[in-house]
Amino acid sequence: MNKRLSHLERTLFLILLFYQMANASPLTPQQARYYEPVEIPAEVFASALGLPLKNLAIYSWENNNWKPILFQVDERTSEGNFIFTNGVQANPEQANQRLDSQDLLVFMAREAGEKAPQGELPAGAYEVIPIELIDPVRSESWWAYLALFPGPAPQAELKPISQLISKPNLFRFQFPTYEYDCLINYDGQKSLPTILINRLRILPEAGGNGKNIIDRQKIRGRITFLGGLIKIPINEKIAQGGIVAYKPGPVRVLTHSVMYPVFPLGIKGPKFYIDTILVDTLTLTYITMRVPFDPGFFIHDMTLSFGMDLSPEAKGMRYYNSVNQQGFLIDGKMDEAEKNFDPTKDKWRLITGLQGTQIISTHFDPKFLRNGKAFSTYNDDENTAHPPENFPGDIGSAFDTLVIKSLKPGTYYIRVFGCVPYNFYNPQGLNYQMVQSLLSLQSSPLIIKVNGQKITNQGALARPLFPP
Repeated sequence: MNKRLSHLERTLFLILLFYQMANASPLTPQQARYYEPVEIPAEVFASALGLPLKNLAIYSWENNNWKPILFQVDERTSEGNFIFTNGVQANPEQANQRLDSQDLLVFMAREAGEKAPQGELPAGAYEVIPIELIDPVRSESWWAYLALFPGPAPQAELKPISQLISKPNLFRFQFPTYEYDCLINYDGQKSLPTILINRLRILPEAGGNGKNIIDRQKIRGRITFLGGLIKIPINEKIAQGGIVAYKPGPVRVLTHSVMYPVFPLGIKGPKFYIDTILVDTLTLTYITMRVPFDPGFFIHDMTLSFGMDLSPEAKGMRYYNSVNQQGFLIDGKMDEAEKNFDPTKDKWRLITGLQGTQIISTHFDPKFLRNGKAFSTYNDDENTAHPPENFPGDIGSAFDTLVIKSLKPGTYYIRVFGCVPYNFYNPQGLNYQMVQSLLSLQSSPLIIKVNGQKITNQGALARPLFPP
């Protein structure tokens, strides 16, 4: 009898497990997949190719009804380059407002739902194409459906999750968890926004207090010549240029920047290109640097630091990184523990508190390190001045630093992953597991299955968007 019960229990458990795998529960902000944008190449939707974009919609199946999903289509050229609608280097004339094989459909994974019954169609649609999202870690599945209509699809009133405010002296991104204002460069009276952060406010809806916690995003360093006799400082103020092409969308914003340093006597340094995807809580940045010749022939060494200084409003938050997981109180004063900061290059770092949470992970092209080194720094001393800055002194100032002796000619990259999650802060300590889960969006992305084809989701990955 006990043996039969044991067998029955095992059978029921397997049935329950199968049901959970096929009909996964809705995602919540406590699960990393909640933050994952889904990006699907249009080539897998064979029967939809060539249709006007206005004839498409995406739905999920919930509580025996169709629910429209917020989505966008990012059109690309036949070469695979993104089409931008705004900016001095925009290329909107290359868009045709039809679904082509190189285009991308984008929506949030959390909007997917249950598997719909066979043969069910949204009102007015003549076909739906199932999209299965498979979590490779938990072996769970969620479903969404691309619906095709003979004419314009029904217009559902869905609130966008990305908004962009562009004015001559203001360039502001707004998302459900945060908003940030960009640093503005000026060429005479003409303003040109950069992607660099000037103010960051984490909203109360995400566990923040809505106050600006950032002094500014900084690029600092120096170049030395003649064995160190001549030293030229580098900072974001001498970095000219900015966002030259961008595309606002209801799900995500795409930006392409071209910047270059201007040294004494008006000498322009080499250009570098910054491509950024901003979607919901994530900021995905890919920086490309082209080196035409080995600077070691005339430069003794070059130091570059990338990071952020905080505002006085950030006091009371805590700083952690993958190496210094004990954490430090941000208060503008260096205690003994902070003075013993381990500078080993980190894999991630974050600030968290009642003001909200921001997580950053920076990856340097390994080619940088062939004749150089990388490390992380931290300074929490408001008596240390590092102008230009909006607030004097270093408050929770954290940087990734490269020291380079020589670079072979070629192309180099820096990849940055940023996240502002919902209600992450816990006064009892760091939620290390959630940090690792968020980072796994890049290392273990969703598997997308459409028409028998399996695709690895690229939605949470930074990449070049526009030809240099």
